[in-house]
Amino acid sequence: MKYAHLSTLGSAMTLALATLSAGHALAEDPGTPKTRAEVRQELEDAKKMGEIPANDESGLLLRDLYPSRYPAKAKDPSPTREQVRKELEEAQRTGEIPANDESGLQLHELYPSRYPQPESGQRLTREQVRQELERARKAGEIPMPPGG
Repeated sequence: MKYAHLSTLGSAMTLALATLSAGHALAEDPGTPKTRAEVRQELEDAKKMGEIPANDESGLLLRDLYPSRYPAKAKDPSPTREQVRKELEEAQRTGEIPANDESGLQLHELYPSRYPQPESGQRLTREQVRQELERARKAGEIPMPPGG
């Protein structure tokens, strides 16, 4: 009887994951919602890949805790030498390179007159910021706060 809460917790986690999967599926294309079978398949795929939160307080995915149990993720191709050179040249031009001191500042922060100033774009309203935050949370770009 003392382990009954673990079964309930596991069921709640599975339901929460299925709900999140369905939410992401709907967010992708609101015109065609996913079927129950598609959501179940996504859940099974997530289990196989270890993309399920571990049942502990670490906040890590199972794949992060037990990498040998799951297939390796495909790595993104590395940037080419030319791409790296262009990025370096742009960083040097704008001063986005760490200064050689312990301040932790970049060159453009220490010597703003030596580098071009970033253009100040249109400021967002409070409501626009809230909408962007909600969109990012739904897209899984930032974690939800505990109890949120």
